[in-house]
Amino acid sequence: RRTRAMTNKNPSEWRVSSNPIAGRTFYGVYRIRDINDIDHSGNRETRGGWYETREEAERLAETLNNEERNK
Repeated sequence: RRTRAMTNKNPSEWRVSSNPIAGRTFYGVYRIRDINDIDHSGNRETRGGWYETREEAERLAETLNNEERNK
């Protein structure tokens, strides 16, 4: 059985988030699974883990967005 959190009804573009941890900032790539729902952890899909630079995360987000456009 698929639940609402497991489906991508109306996803956003891939974006970069930042997370300060122990005095350092790490960056991740995520998108909202359903843009018609509120933003919360159960409505987010992530890719690639944490990156030490925003540029690394932005490259992945750009690649994923390009793949989505070319489907």
